Amino acid sequence: MSSANVSHRPGQPSHGARLVLIGLGVVLIGLAAFGIVRRLHARHDLTEETDRNAVATVATMMPKPAPKDQALTLPGTVASWQDAQIYARTTGYVAKWYVDIGARVKKSQKLADLDTPDVDNQLLQGKAQMRTDIANMNFAKITADRYDKLVKQGLVAAQTGDQYDAQYKADVATVEADEANVAHLQNLEDFKYIVAPFDGVITQRNLDIGALVDAGSTGANMFVIADTSKLRVYVDVPETYAASIKVGMPAEVGLNTYGAKPITGTVARTADALDPNTRTLRTEIDVDNSAQEMVPGVYANVKLAVSTTTKNYIVPANTLLFRSEGLRVALVDDTQHIHLQPVTLGRDFGNTVEVIEGLADQDRIVINPPDSLSEGQQVSIAELTQAQKQRLQ
Repeated sequence: MSSANVSHRPGQPSHGARLVLIGLGVVLIGLAAFGIVRRLHARHDLTEETDRNAVATVATMMPKPAPKDQALTLPGTVASWQDAQIYARTTGYVAKWYVDIGARVKKSQKLADLDTPDVDNQLLQGKAQMRTDIANMNFAKITADRYDKLVKQGLVAAQTGDQYDAQYKADVATVEADEANVAHLQNLEDFKYIVAPFDGVITQRNLDIGALVDAGSTGANMFVIADTSKLRVYVDVPETYAASIKVGMPAEVGLNTYGAKPITGTVARTADALDPNTRTLRTEIDVDNSAQEMVPGVYANVKLAVSTTTKNYIVPANTLLFRSEGLRVALVDDTQHIHLQPVTLGRDFGNTVEVIEGLADQDRIVINPPDSLSEGQQVSIAELTQAQKQRLQ
């Protein structure tokens, strides 16, 4: 039986239908594979974008070297050239006082008088006793001379002559003791007149008429006097600049509170040793105050021309990170990883600060670092705009 006579069986798809079904399956499989590949590619792109966003982008700058020679302004305390608290050297009552606070006095000028009745009576008694002892001494001398003659003539024993000579010498010693006692009492008597020890201004008066004053410095002082013709200004120079402070170098002293023009002074002396607690050098600057433009006790600004042996840097204040472990700046290394570098600050200029320890010339410092930066974190570096570069100059 020939093929032409083969009949089609009912229920079986024809050859063309099978081809259509196979083609449709291939298309569906292709569409499914394309969708899967597209989703995988989109996921890969999303992963790469997420990774890129996870790496922080920062701007960096190089530290700017600070000038070696610079003007250093420090707070200072103004003190008088010399001052003294005046106490009574004898006990008595205030009879009169002649000067009050603000009075300018000369050396040996009388400040007050004391009434000292006890010392007066003791002085009178001491003088009377001395006169009695002088009379006894004179009589003992006459008696000793007479017995010395009798001893030479052999009329009395030598022992008797020696006895009267000894009595005379004892009376001489008694008179010498009386003279010392009277001199002491006379000194106490003279101390009833309170006088100025040097030229100056009275800054305190702590007495009134009738007040009892005791001898010595255990009680309150009577007056305080200060010599303000010259002034001493004390400043504490940081260790970094201590080596550049020399005796004789000029210093400019200004007083903001008085509005006066700055006065030029001279470094007179230094402590030649650093304070172990503050690591500063106590420095004294002498200022001529003959015009009385300054007063002791005020706050002063002292400007010194100093230099430093260390290499310091100037950086913007917004590069600093304040962490619990201390002050840090964020540096970017050659592999673009973060290193949190400890630094020590010098002077504060407001928008910029001086770093005296912790930086080097080629360090790349992160500008305005986020608080989330951590040690070893990967970052990418952004290029600064021209405006940002100009602001950093």
